[in-house]
Amino acid sequence: MSAPLTHPFHIHRSGSGEPPLVLVHGFGASGRFWRHWVPELGRRGEVHAVDLKGFGRAPTPPGADYSPLSQARHLAEYIRGLDGSPPVLFGHSLGAGVVVAATLRLLDEGGAHLPCALVLVSGAVYPQRLPPFLRMAQLPGIGDLFLVATPPRPALRLGIQGIIHRSRSVTPEQVEVYREPLTSFRRRRAILRAARQVAAADAGPVASRLAEIQVPTLLLWGKDDGVVPPELGRRMSEDLPDACLVEMPRVGHLPPEEAPEESLAPVLRFLDERVGS
Repeated sequence: MSAPLTHPFHIHRSGSGEPPLVLVHGFGASGRFWRHWVPELGRRGEVHAVDLKGFGRAPTPPGADYSPLSQARHLAEYIRGLDGSPPVLFGHSLGAGVVVAATLRLLDEGGAHLPCALVLVSGAVYPQRLPPFLRMAQLPGIGDLFLVATPPRPALRLGIQGIIHRSRSVTPEQVEVYREPLTSFRRRRAILRAARQVAAADAGPVASRLAEIQVPTLLLWGKDDGVVPPELGRRMSEDLPDACLVEMPRVGHLPPEEAPEESLAPVLRFLDERVGS
């Protein structure tokens, strides 16, 4: 497969076969967010684990547009450059909003490159109150403290534990997955800029068009998600024409990390039944 050289992502590819599986992380994460799912998904198709612009190992141009809508434009560009069968798009949290916006963009272009299916995990697609870490980042002065130094491991651990249900599931490896990119000042600067470009109002036009997305969609939610409440998943299952919702008890905002095997099982069933991979 080939993709345009102009996209500003870092892509880690693994596995083989079709359809391609394009994985988009949420805010503050990277393509490594999906690391527990990737080995099994790679047996179903070639996995494209995306680091969005500014995150993970992707470029961090100063003064760039890191907004979700800009990321969606680049994602649509990347999808247009894929060869072979239409991809399955995965998105977590804010990444799910990016995936939905990119799908609508491709639809507006005539639908020739539409994905064959979507998997949206804890999807931040509707306008909602921003979580505390984004609200704090947007405050002048307070948000700038993020630039001073790499966040300490105990603070990151507490941050992760604050958005999941199974707090004992947090491992040192998981903390390092989030911390390692933040050792770079340029990346902290990019992530702070990205945080300040997240606007809840931007989600309105995207959410209002969900009925136009006809592709099979799996919605996966933790019943104890305090970041993107599960009632928004139930609303999305009604607004999307061909969606099924799976809610996981005793799981918070990070199902692929908090309950890897339990959360992957419905995804594999969905791929087998609706995509035929």
